[in-house]
Amino acid sequence: MAYAPVPDLHIMWLQHLCDAHQEMQSWAEAAQCAVAAAGVIMQALVGRNDAVWSKEHVTSLHKICPIVNTDVSAEASAAEVEGYGASKLTVDSAVKYLQLANKLFTQAELYHFCASIQELIIPVYKSRRAYGQLAKCHTSLTNIYESILEQEASPIPFIDATYYRVGFYGERFGKLNKKEYVFREPRDVRLGDIMEKLSHIYEVKMDGSHTLHIIPDSRQVNADELQPGVCYLQITAVDPVMEDEDLGSRRERIFSLSTGTVRARVFDRFLFDTPFTKNGKTQGGLEDQWKRRTVLQTEGSFPALVNRLPVTKSESLEFSPVENAIGMIETRTAALRNELEEPRSSEGDQLPRLQSLQRILQGSVAVQVNSGVLSVCTAFLSGEPATRLRSQELQQLIAALLEFMAVCKRAIRVHFRLIGEEDQEFHTQLVNGFQSLTAELSHYIPAILSEL
Repeated sequence: MAYAPVPDLHIMWLQHLCDAHQEMQSWAEAAQCAVAAAGVIMQALVGRNDAVWSKEHVTSLHKICPIVNTDVSAEASAAEVEGYGASKLTVDSAVKYLQLANKLFTQAELYHFCASIQELIIPVYKSRRAYGQLAKCHTSLTNIYESILEQEASPIPFIDATYYRVGFYGERFGKLNKKEYVFREPRDVRLGDIMEKLSHIYEVKMDGSHTLHIIPDSRQVNADELQPGVCYLQITAVDPVMEDEDLGSRRERIFSLSTGTVRARVFDRFLFDTPFTKNGKTQGGLEDQWKRRTVLQTEGSFPALVNRLPVTKSESLEFSPVENAIGMIETRTAALRNELEEPRSSEGDQLPRLQSLQRILQGSVAVQVNSGVLSVCTAFLSGEPATRLRSQELQQLIAALLEFMAVCKRAIRVHFRLIGEEDQEFHTQLVNGFQSLTAELSHYIPAILSEL
């Protein structure tokens, strides 16, 4: 960054970028610019031992905005500020940018960042005995933590943004040719929206000898097989990866970001799954359906100063058809178990959310959707497909089915304790569906009758 050695210019550039993001309502990116500006000031002040903050506070700021440098040295800071615009390097200026960041993160509903920022502002007011300001900070913290609790308790998963992998193929793209980026977009932007947006941006850059084509799926692209004179954009929806997530898990990821507590949403890894068959077709029967999981590493993490980051690393692994089937069943089991075991209120009691439990139960045992589990049995536990399974795979599949049914039975019992008169008919439908499903599965797994 050319302005980095000159703090005043660096801060001015970050302020202009922050303003531009606010005009586009990119609140998280604007907030990161404000945090980065505060970081420039805080780093210099700590390096001069001229602030209420310490290196630990700079490290805390770095966790919010990784572009903030944690390498603070008195010599380096002195070299930065002596003779070069140091007029803005004051504690009050840093607090001003931290407060702006807090406001912008609030608009982005990224409240965990707000809490961390307030913890950085409080030491300033403590040192000044500014009790009125301290009271405001603690009131703000109370509101922030209540907002986090509300996000955690909501039956609707909190999604702060959508992410897309965009691959550029074609000489007309210049330096972008054969490069991949991950874009961070507002939560309501869908795949069709970003396709339309990027098509409009890059179509105007095509000359008469080039056309633009969108690759709408996630298949592996061989650049040598693409048509000359055509520029390609491959756009794929991707999911952010949690820091402690098991990427080798065969489970579907539909519930991976919707369960548990709301954590700091700083992402530098993303993945997408691509179905394929060994005969070249994209889709096939369950017994033929493989899945390729691609994991992307970006240069830096989101939210960032910009809304796109280059992909620096790409890895993939494959799941066999039976692994896919086991994963589907384990996913449903995990979703039900989560509803039964997660605390659901600020008082800490263990009552599941009734509506959410009903939705998942209906999708698991209702008569009209029994085909999901039964189709797995038909594909892998009857006739010739069963003979192709290794003993370990067969045992894992049966164990997954038994566990799924056991959790369904437990969930139905809990549902009965929670409902009122108005839900009795629905409960009867669930019981009938469970009994019907058990009877059907017993044709493939006779032991299921004794297990349940």
